[in-house]
Amino acid sequence: MRNLLNETHDSALRSWVASMQAPAADFPIQNLPFGVFRRRGSDEAFRGGVAIGDQVLDLAAVIAAGAFGDEVLSVACAAASETLNPLMALQPGDWSALAHGALR
Repeated sequence: MRNLLNETHDSALRSWVASMQAPAADFPIQNLPFGVFRRRGSDEAFRGGVAIGDQVLDLAAVIAAGAFGDEVLSVACAAASETLNPLMALQPGDWSALAHGALR
């Protein structure tokens, strides 16, 4: 089996999100789970995000800000959808590239 670990799994990585640095953090920089969310109490549409510490990175907002490069933009758009189905239809290497792009 091919090892898919890359530099995003480096135990020395640190983040600007303080809650990621806690020893018992569920979502440290090495474990960035994708999910769908909407703001509590709103009836806005669900959209894709990434849990980072006790925060959620809104992928649609990051895309709108132009923060993703061309190499991961299509993957980020898939992950920003109202379900994770478009993202899950991609390859694990795409997911890894998006996580790496989110760290930049």
